[in-house]
Amino acid sequence: MKKIAIIIGALLILASCGKEESSIQFTFSGVNTSLKTTQTNAVAEVDITDFRLSIRDVEFKLDESDLDSTEVQFRGPYDVDLMSETDALSQTIGEEPVEAGTYKVLRFKLHKSRDREPSHPLYDRSVFMSGTINGIPFEFWHDTSENFDVENTEGIIVADNMVSVVVRFNMDHLLSSVHTIDLAQAIDENQDGTIEINPDDGDGNKEIADQLKENIKMAADLIKE
Repeated sequence: MKKIAIIIGALLILASCGKEESSIQFTFSGVNTSLKTTQTNAVAEVDITDFRLSIRDVEFKLDESDLDSTEVQFRGPYDVDLMSETDALSQTIGEEPVEAGTYKVLRFKLHKSRDREPSHPLYDRSVFMSGTINGIPFEFWHDTSENFDVENTEGIIVADNMVSVVVRFNMDHLLSSVHTIDLAQAIDENQDGTIEINPDDGDGNKEIADQLKENIKMAADLIKE
């Protein structure tokens, strides 16, 4: 009987070693589009050269009807940099083991933090973007702290393998999704040479700041790479 138990135990160990573990590798990615190449729209020439997010609590959900459940979690916080002076960027957050299944929803939280140097663009902010509007430097930031849900209606199947999942931000949706935004209307009210767009409203652009924050939600797509 003892020999049988030992044999069964050995077989279970071998079966476990032979089974491939399921996991998700998670990446944020920017998409280099018309805004980045300084294409002129109807009213303003906009060039975005920097776009960053401060996030935490990244969660994948099996079912969009139960968003309180948590199947996969990347705790964070993470600083995500999606644009450089010359190109869009991608940043892999990490890889976590998961149960096999079809994942349809990703939730992450925009999260402001002071756990960085005060000179850092994301110090006490959750979103930062900069560039030029008609050749004039601009900076947009927001300190919102809220959950963002990104859906893939068909679902991303994970079954005994590693699946690479990407949240892709389409930069051209930042000005035309929930709101159609004319950045030519943003002003440098204090005349310091930089158009400041933020909820503190130093340059009188708070409404545009809130609209840009809402548009970020619609700029994200969840895809399997």
